[in-house]
Amino acid sequence: MTIVSPWEASGMKENNAAYIGRVESFLSEVVEDKPRHALFLNMLAMLEHLGSRKIMVSQMNRVMTQETLQHLAEEARHAYFFKRNAERVAGHALDGWDDDNTMCRIPAAMYFGRLDAGITKVVGEDAAYGWVSLIIELRACWLYEMYQGVLEQSSDIMSLKSLLAEEDRHLAEMFEMCGGDYDTLKKLSALETELFVKLWGRLEQELPQQIAA
Repeated sequence: MTIVSPWEASGMKENNAAYIGRVESFLSEVVEDKPRHALFLNMLAMLEHLGSRKIMVSQMNRVMTQETLQHLAEEARHAYFFKRNAERVAGHALDGWDDDNTMCRIPAAMYFGRLDAGITKVVGEDAAYGWVSLIIELRACWLYEMYQGVLEQSSDIMSLKSLLAEEDRHLAEMFEMCGGDYDTLKKLSALETELFVKLWGRLEQELPQQIAA
């Protein structure tokens, strides 16, 4: 039996190859600018928080397994990790998430909300938790691996290695949960890529204006 990885089954890396240069360029710039970096980190904290909340709300009336609780706890811890580092870089508290302390707050929240709604429309409410988590984990692993590479070349002390290990494990678990429906996986990954590219475009456009303000 041929073992297929989530990357191969989704076509995600091939479909996103054209965006690697843009993303790496942005990350290289933002990491070296502390005010920008703090806002970016706080945005990541918000997205991780939205992910943990999605797990909690979607599984509230279901049998909560140890694995699901672990996933929830780790996503919440990722939100804390990014919030703590955002405040370390900023040098002061960044309470909550608002337009003054979070890069592209509204576009980022819309990205997550539209992805959640779009996936739920395709797979149904009962299956949404697994599929949303799978698609998000693909993006998180793709982005955070590049981010770690940029951090290693910078003066910042932050490391994503332990976080990446957990995200990679989540990816494998969600891929197993969703089974071998590769056609649906490719369709949903393409949907996420479209939404991600729109969000990244907003980051590239709005970041200099936000910092200048």
